[in-house]
Amino acid sequence: MVYCELRSPDRTFYQGEVISVTARSSRGEFAVLAHHAPLLAELSPGPIRIRTATEEQEFVCFGGTLSTDGTRIVILGQDIVPRAEIDIDELRRLLEAPSHSREEAAELRARLALFEKVAGRHD
Repeated sequence: MVYCELRSPDRTFYQGEVISVTARSSRGEFAVLAHHAPLLAELSPGPIRIRTATEEQEFVCFGGTLSTDGTRIVILGQDIVPRAEIDIDELRRLLEAPSHSREEAAELRARLALFEKVAGRHD
């Protein structure tokens, strides 16, 4: 087991012992276990899965960093959403509003696609 913290600037999502953490960088998906070699990775938008002895929790992260020294994993995300808090219908309603710039609409579409991918994995 290894100690893990998953935080954004305004919220702590997880603190405790884990078996593994799976995240995504620009080079693809990777997992971190206890006694992992020291690592500092820039996270790409994608799911983060935290596996404990009793459960697996899933989050969507839209960028940040993951660091480990083999005894502790620290994930600092810019924007993190727990799977249980994903509201696809609300995001679709936001996309229908005509007041978005082209860039905002593209960001909302990318966010929606990632939410659908993560939410659909277990539905």
